[in-house]
Amino acid sequence: MGNVFTGIALIIGLAASASARTVIPVWPHLHVPPAQRKVIKNIQGANGLMEIRPILWPTLMEFPAPKYKRNGCAVVICPGGGYYAEAMALEGYRVARRFNQAGISCYVLRYRLPEGKLPRSGVPWPLQDVRRAIQIVKAHAKAWHINPQDVGVMGFSAGGSVASLAGVHWVPANPQSPDPLNHFSSRPAFMVLGYPVISMLPGITHPGSHDNLLGRHPALLTEKYFSSELNVDALTPPAFIFYAHDDTTVPHQNEKQFYAALRRVGIPAKLVRFKHGQHGFGLGRPGTDSVKWPDLCIKWLRQMKYLP
Repeated sequence: MGNVFTGIALIIGLAASASARTVIPVWPHLHVPPAQRKVIKNIQGANGLMEIRPILWPTLMEFPAPKYKRNGCAVVICPGGGYYAEAMALEGYRVARRFNQAGISCYVLRYRLPEGKLPRSGVPWPLQDVRRAIQIVKAHAKAWHINPQDVGVMGFSAGGSVASLAGVHWVPANPQSPDPLNHFSSRPAFMVLGYPVISMLPGITHPGSHDNLLGRHPALLTEKYFSSELNVDALTPPAFIFYAHDDTTVPHQNEKQFYAALRRVGIPAKLVRFKHGQHGFGLGRPGTDSVKWPDLCIKWLRQMKYLP
């Protein structure tokens, strides 16, 4: 595997320059002028500070588990924000620190926002970025004390769309690829989906997420392809899914239909509904039962043997 790590030495070198936390460029050779790589605008959303477009330079921020707790499990975290913004603190950094306590190394993904159109490849930028992020973590598994078979993905709201798409539209390993990261499959071992946008079909989807990802009038075949509930098969990873009954932002059919699709083909899945929490509750809205989800998720990960 020496050639693989030689091939990704640039990634490591760029990451080493970060001061507070290691920040890893997802695509080091992406043609973005250096002055534009850190141009991030902020808005004050209902659930705290959110980063909005343009996000042109996707990165992973590393939150390694403490040495005395780490168990080899890792997760790539995708914050939500309707494909218009990204709640990096609420659904990224805070969640990473909480799961570090369970010995899980976390990597918070700042993915490119799609701006209502598909690139020429037909693969949305967020899906390109999460696939690559999973490959990066797997490629560094030995150096980062991670079991490459236990690298999962987690997402919230539209970040749940990103994470679920990573689970249903993953790419297999290609040992013959000249790109050493493509020697690793982008399939996550598991999915953790918080109040996720799953479907792109009218009447079920979250309209803002739909329009920001695909545009206002995409072809029906495009909507179906990016509706994760319609693309589950026997190789889709297991999932822990949770939401609040009083969430009026994303229709509950998103969680229910994805859970049903997983169960139909025999994929282990757990669906948890909380009475209160509304939408965008991150680690849980104080004073509601939604604060229980991290402990329930960690329990499920242990039951599934991703954690000791």
